[in-house]
Amino acid sequence: MARHRASRRTLLSTVAAAGLTTVLALGPSVDAATAAPRDIVVGVGGANNPTSDRVRDKFRGDLVGALEDDGYTFEGLRYPAALPLGPSIRDGVPKLHAVIDSAAGGRVVVVGYSEGALVAEQVRRDLARDPHRPPTDRIEFALIGSPFVPNGGIYARFPDLRIPGLTNMGPTQPSPYATTFYSMEYDLVADFPAYGNPLTFANAVVGFLYFHGDHGPDAVDLDTHPTSVLVVDNAAGGTDTYVLIRARHLPLLQPIRDIAAATGSTVLTEPVLGAIEPTLRLLVDMGYTDRHYRTIGSDDDPAYQHADEPTRFSLATPHDRIRETMAALPEALRDGAENFVDAITPPARKVKKPAEGTDDDALTDDREAESDATSRRTPKPGKDEESEPISEDQDEVAGDEGSTDTDTDVSAGTSEADAPAAA
Repeated sequence: MARHRASRRTLLSTVAAAGLTTVLALGPSVDAATAAPRDIVVGVGGANNPTSDRVRDKFRGDLVGALEDDGYTFEGLRYPAALPLGPSIRDGVPKLHAVIDSAAGGRVVVVGYSEGALVAEQVRRDLARDPHRPPTDRIEFALIGSPFVPNGGIYARFPDLRIPGLTNMGPTQPSPYATTFYSMEYDLVADFPAYGNPLTFANAVVGFLYFHGDHGPDAVDLDTHPTSVLVVDNAAGGTDTYVLIRARHLPLLQPIRDIAAATGSTVLTEPVLGAIEPTLRLLVDMGYTDRHYRTIGSDDDPAYQHADEPTRFSLATPHDRIRETMAALPEALRDGAENFVDAITPPARKVKKPAEGTDDDALTDDREAESDATSRRTPKPGKDEESEPISEDQDEVAGDEGSTDTDTDVSAGTSEADAPAAA
């Protein structure tokens, strides 16, 4: 049985939760008799990225960049990266094994994105079953946009589903090798709804378009972006870290925001969107097991504590989940009303500074700071020692960090890299 804990971190969970400027290390290298050890970060790209070069861009290039700063050499795995998935996986798996072997005892970090996560997961399983496997302190995996997340991955939601062209491998399996799972909130592949809520499903479909393609994780700065993190010891003796990259706004409303921005009508639409979004988000989150209104990031946060538990899809929403949602409804309505008032209230008039050197300078600065602080309903994402979770009512992925309603944090549109069928 998995044991939850947060005291010891793996390399990649440290990158996710504590910032990417820290010097990273996996552990001592193992000498090889036939070749000098070398440290490698292997990228396994998503659909339509057969050279895997775009893996370097994930999280603004900081994930791979931090490893390269620590002496790792990046190698992009060359494989078909196409549909159907089966032939691509069969082609990529032996090639990834060969790259790992070529490290000759050095450290290896495998970064698999979308379809590439399938190749990485299969190799991870192969190594776990190998009685002569390499030492566990020299190989680590990072799976981005993975369908294997036990509570959220589409393969975990439908482990028995068989669709021609799509290889269903079920949820992730325990491995002695440390693994970090990065999921974009509301991404249909890695954060599929748990219950048959039509609103939740529609939001996840739009979330796939906005967040699953390369443009989604490429735009995220893990140093500052709000996340929810769970670290567990698995049954095989390894460490699994689940990182949920929070959405600042509902994908379902983002097309309206995009159109408003393009037509210059944001000033008209934003008060309405800000008023309905808290309640709409509450109803969307009712379709998940691990979302609780305004509790993400609190000391007694009950949310995201079951990411490691395989959870199948269910058409029926449990009565307890419905009751929780109804209990939080008054608070969501109040938040919407506050958003509406904030959006239609003109900003405080800026006080003209007196001549330099007068005592009124400080007063003017204080007034400006107060105006800025009160113009936003929620604070900036906070950090703690273990992770960077935030409150559920904070800004949510399609928007600026300092805004509750406007702008876009992740560029709109579908990915040029990943076809919708790619996992």
